[in-house]
Amino acid sequence: MTSVRKIALLALIIVALNACGGSLYYTSDPIEAWVVDAETGKPIEGAVVTANWQLVGFSLDTGGTRLGQLEVMETVTDQNGHFYFPGFTKLNLSLGELRGDDPHLLIFKPGYEYLGGGHSYPVGKPLPGAHRSSDINGRILQMKKADPDVSKYAFHLGFLTTSLMNIENSGDAGRIPKMIHALACERMRLKAIDPAVLLWVPGATGTETNCEAK
Repeated sequence: MTSVRKIALLALIIVALNACGGSLYYTSDPIEAWVVDAETGKPIEGAVVTANWQLVGFSLDTGGTRLGQLEVMETVTDQNGHFYFPGFTKLNLSLGELRGDDPHLLIFKPGYEYLGGGHSYPVGKPLPGAHRSSDINGRILQMKKADPDVSKYAFHLGFLTTSLMNIENSGDAGRIPKMIHALACERMRLKAIDPAVLLWVPGATGTETNCEAK
């Protein structure tokens, strides 16, 4: 490859990076937190926790084009309500940018209102760069009991399943099997109470088995 071609290739890479805004790699610190009942303060065991690091590409609108996931992880809280995600450093060959979903965390336990969200970075200020950390690290997270009205509870869960769409759309639904199974089983339980309940669950078959009685 001639020097001119090398320079041209380097220029194209720089232009692509500037357009996408992403780093060639990202590092995420480990994340750990504790989940408790908001009323009693007791640890919640068996809550499913997912974390996805959403990559975004350049577009004319402020939301950007969702390119896929840098990483997707899933775990379950232990008897102390504790969960942990290891840190990592990964190449970002898509050149997509990590924004507020760095990661986007979702926590679900049947019978409770789900918890979820990512970072809310100040508008107009630069993002932190290639090294990311979660502001929930080291915190105690409180989960409230779900609304006893089944239709209202199912409606609220609909926001959780919508939040999972980005993981499904990037082809990574297979990496969160516990979350999908827990939601599908909860849908079956709710429909047994009220057949009119509508709740879409990404990746669910509608014929889930091994659902524990709640």
